[in-house]
Amino acid sequence: MSKASWILVCGALASACSALVDPDTARLDRRDSAADSAADSGAPLDLGVVPDLGPSEDVPVALDVAEDVPVALDVPEDAGSTDTGSTDLGDDAGSADAGGDDVADGGSTGDDAGDVPPADVPTSRCGRSCDDGVECTVDSCDEDAGACVHRADDSVCGARQVCNPTMDCVRVDCTTDANCQDDTLCNGRERCEANRCVPGTAVRCDDGVECTVDRCDPATGTCASAADTARCDDGRFCNGAETCDAMRGCVAGVAPACNDGVACTTDRCDDAMRRCVYTPNPSACTAPGPCVTAACDPMLGCRNTPIAGYCDSYCATGASCSLSTGQCAGGGTPRNCSDSDPCTADLCDPAARMCRSTAIDADGDGSAAARVSGAVCARGTDCNDADPAIHPGATERCNAIDDDCDGMTDEGGVCIVPGEDCAHAIPLDLTGATTTLSRAGSTAGRTSDFVSSCGGAGPDLVYAVTIPGDVDLLAEASPMGGDGDPVVSVRDACGGAEVGCNGDATQRARDARVFLRGRGSSTAPRVVYVVVDDPSARGGPFTLRLTRSAPIAPGNCGARVLFDVTAGGTVIGRTTTALGSHSGTCGGGFLGEDVLLFNAATRMSINVLLVTSNQVTYVRQRQCAGLQTNQLACFTNSQRVTVDPGPVWIMVDASRDSGEGQYILRVQP
Repeated sequence: MSKASWILVCGALASACSALVDPDTARLDRRDSAADSAADSGAPLDLGVVPDLGPSEDVPVALDVAEDVPVALDVPEDAGSTDTGSTDLGDDAGSADAGGDDVADGGSTGDDAGDVPPADVPTSRCGRSCDDGVECTVDSCDEDAGACVHRADDSVCGARQVCNPTMDCVRVDCTTDANCQDDTLCNGRERCEANRCVPGTAVRCDDGVECTVDRCDPATGTCASAADTARCDDGRFCNGAETCDAMRGCVAGVAPACNDGVACTTDRCDDAMRRCVYTPNPSACTAPGPCVTAACDPMLGCRNTPIAGYCDSYCATGASCSLSTGQCAGGGTPRNCSDSDPCTADLCDPAARMCRSTAIDADGDGSAAARVSGAVCARGTDCNDADPAIHPGATERCNAIDDDCDGMTDEGGVCIVPGEDCAHAIPLDLTGATTTLSRAGSTAGRTSDFVSSCGGAGPDLVYAVTIPGDVDLLAEASPMGGDGDPVVSVRDACGGAEVGCNGDATQRARDARVFLRGRGSSTAPRVVYVVVDDPSARGGPFTLRLTRSAPIAPGNCGARVLFDVTAGGTVIGRTTTALGSHSGTCGGGFLGEDVLLFNAATRMSINVLLVTSNQVTYVRQRQCAGLQTNQLACFTNSQRVTVDPGPVWIMVDASRDSGEGQYILRVQP
């Protein structure tokens, strides 16, 4: 066979193979031709049937196939026509395939033929691949725009998940705000942001009146206030019962009128007994004569009683006693029993048939009068026989009077007001069923016995608070009108060193708070001294609230809310060198730590100051457990930290073996 014949055979075979290998390209070519013909004729184009655009007659190709014998191909005159839609070798014998398989077109042969794409296959405008690596997206190319398209397909994600085109399948907590609402409006309206529920802004109910109980209605989210008169009680009965006015606050009471209308009783008000006391005063009743005795009836007043047998007995004979005159009448002569001593009462005892002389005790307090009608009585000890509250052994009172007849006035510090100093501290007991106490007081007019470290150099008032040894104690002081701006100082012993102090002399609307953490395993009662101090020399009224709560184990991530950091406060606690559970990036080393928890209502900035040394402080949010996980800050002195709404953990940790001991932590908004 000639060289030209071989070339024709190879060309025909290449054309046929091209149609078989790349059928899609051939189909596209035929559609394009059909579309052009339809456009020229005006006829509609039916893409469902591809017209045969090849020769009307097949071109026979003679293939003499024998073993090891080359194939001879006879090519007719129309062998040069192009049939792009048929795979029949007879039709395509002379077609020219534009792909790289046609030797006549200069394409490569052999193993490298598949490396070059055929020229008749359109190249994508998006490049080699639109795969974005995200499993939940359907990736395709927009040929018109020349850009990849990635459509999210939620069906491939699990329950409570949606497809995020940049993050793959992500968890969904909500889709609308309604999904996040709880059963109360008092904590604000929750919102759905980025498929996560975000807490709302809590309703703060405070009408500014200290003695009202403010609360929020969970159904409506509105505030209501109710007067609580118990918050105004100053513990004294004799100045009247204080009441709470919902608009004005605490209103002073009206002192009780202690007057029974009986002339022979001494009337007074007793704070300790919380009532009026009416004491009979015998000195107010005088017998008109020797045959009667005069006594004070606390209900009826002075009453005369005849002495039985006085006028007709050993003491007198043949007479009767007149109650109005006290004289024996109708005869007889009374026995004269006078000893001529003005300090004695001389009577005839008819039963004993003898005269008796008794030291005069006109006020009935059991002590003989020291003076009677100006005369000094040798046996008398009562320095005031007209007042039963004044006698030897009586309790000395702050009244500029010698109450106990010892020749001294107001001795023993009785004029020191309760709470004036540590030795006269006002006692409060939180060891029983009571867990919260509220007391009204005032530093105005008091002396300054303490200089507190947080700014209290003015007058002060001291309370001795008895608590179980292992409980946490919260002491809060709030101004109650006037010029007061109280601070709170806590001491372990009477006259001992201060262990913690809190106050804000520049923001009087804020309360002073000290949190004393339980520091022992023993439940035996102990006494701590709470000093309410004032930075100014004037002082003013305040309300002290004391709250006892169960202790929280150190290092406990499940601790309940301990304090409201939005108003600031000072925490007094203790760290140990025992094995702990946490550490910070700046130290801690898994030594014993103390964990404090609070809830931030909004995004806020707080200043955390560790007053003591040998310890470190770190702040975490979103998660308490874990090594240095979710840490916002770690420091040894102080740092201002910005926190988001939600739980925040402040951890105080021993930084080394010598770090065991008490710490003082101050938090300021």
